[in-house]
Amino acid sequence: MLLVLVLPLPLFLHAYVVDALLNISVDDVSPLITYTGQWEPSATHMSSLDFGGSHTLSSDPDARATFNFTGVAVYYLAPRWPYAVSTHLSLDGGPPAFVNLTDPFSSTTPPGGSESAPFSVAWFAADLANTSHTVVATMGNYIIVDGFMCVRV
Repeated sequence: MLLVLVLPLPLFLHAYVVDALLNISVDDVSPLITYTGQWEPSATHMSSLDFGGSHTLSSDPDARATFNFTGVAVYYLAPRWPYAVSTHLSLDGGPPAFVNLTDPFSSTTPPGGSESAPFSVAWFAADLANTSHTVVATMGNYIIVDGFMCVRV
């Protein structure tokens, strides 16, 4: 007698589609960032502590920097200073978030000196819909733009 055993297809034969995430880094000198108002050029603020070697700065209360991207997350990169430095960031027209860029591990110095800690993530927004978004940097006690990283699907 012949016995035939029929088994279902193994699960590993099913196809699964997994979206890959892509990190895109954008430096302050990128044309993807639009600056309005009065800004000090990045060439006057060069440091190995900055993302890409420089940052752009404004003390103009009417200035703004706009970064448009498509993706599911965005990260704001900036160094830290040994005195009070802050910027406001808003996402998609929402309320501005206060971003403190003061180095908590450094002795306080008079304003106007260079950075004391290397760039790192100072603010982020994640779990966003995979559509176009806008980040606007406005005046805290300065406006600092060093870099952004967005995550695309």
